[in-house]
Amino acid sequence: MDALHFEYMPTLRRPYFLMTYAGWSDAAGVATAAGRFLVDHLQAERFAWIEPEEFYSFTDQRPQAHYNTEGEREITWPANEFYASRQPTLDRDIIVAVGIEPHLKWRTFTGLLLDFIQRCEVYQTYTLGALWADVLYSAPIQFSGSSTDPQVASRLGLGTGSRYEGPTGMVGVLHDTLRRQQCTSASIWANMPYYISATPNPKGILAVVRRSLEIVGLPTFLPEMEEEAREFDTRVAEAIADDPKIAAHVKNLESQTGRASQQTPRPPARTEEPVSGDDLAAQFERFLREQRRGPEQN
Repeated sequence: MDALHFEYMPTLRRPYFLMTYAGWSDAAGVATAAGRFLVDHLQAERFAWIEPEEFYSFTDQRPQAHYNTEGEREITWPANEFYASRQPTLDRDIIVAVGIEPHLKWRTFTGLLLDFIQRCEVYQTYTLGALWADVLYSAPIQFSGSSTDPQVASRLGLGTGSRYEGPTGMVGVLHDTLRRQQCTSASIWANMPYYISATPNPKGILAVVRRSLEIVGLPTFLPEMEEEAREFDTRVAEAIADDPKIAAHVKNLESQTGRASQQTPRPPARTEEPVSGDDLAAQFERFLREQRRGPEQN
């Protein structure tokens, strides 16, 4: 039985395909949170999904138990879902995918995605991800990535081919397949500060959502998200000021890289005392937990 299920086939005009995946390409939960926001923001409707049974180890990606609005207990399985949004103000419509990187049968899974792209007559495919990098938390979120189309690469400030070598994820496998099939695609990554592991990261989510809306040609004015991102930045600044080790690392990073050079991820900078990224992230998480509890609960 085909694991790709269509609830119905919407009538779409050579749509853009925006994909987000939990796992390798989802630092701070930014990509999938952005995908879910886009589904709501674009009033997109689910029309297809992938059966999870053959692609996941359920001891690693466990199904979740919860109670529905009727008070009945339900099980939610790892989901890969596709949502359609018709956009009368644009020449093309939009498909948004929110999923989870599979554990098993990557070639089979990629084949399902390619079948989906062909059946929906997708115009261009964009994967939206986030990676950990040693970048300044206070600087605007920068993006890296590449596209198979020189015009798309030029418009979005991307490379025309990835120079990365090493272990890869589902995103890398998919783009290699699309390139071989001569399908236009782009891989876009938000560079997230590795020492701020708070999930989700509102500033990162806002940046990915804006980039997505820019790609398809929709307005990017999102005042509520912008306010949430500003409040998050304020909490981050307080956390950094409260911990000398993190403050020293950030100051050293700022002096070494400068805000103008944030587009390329760098290895962690050295300070007078060696700093562990895990230690910085743990300290930051403790601070945010204390802030959320409030002084009366500390």
